[in-house]
Amino acid sequence: MQIDRRIRAKEFMALLAVGRTKFYDMLKKGELPTPTRLSEYDVFWYESEVKQEVEKYKKESDMIAC
Repeated sequence: MQIDRRIRAKEFMALLAVGRTKFYDMLKKGELPTPTRLSEYDVFWYESEVKQEVEKYKKESDMIAC
């Protein structure tokens, strides 16, 4: 069994190559999965969810570049 590590917002933003404002706009619009919230300040996404999102946006940006 492999444990899914936690990804914080800062790392998620870096993987998507977007800034803070764009990231939170995407989150607010429902374009990104809702994070797991353990407390008001302890918020994260599981690595498997993040990988899916990064791949989705990577494919979209590849189509735009062509």
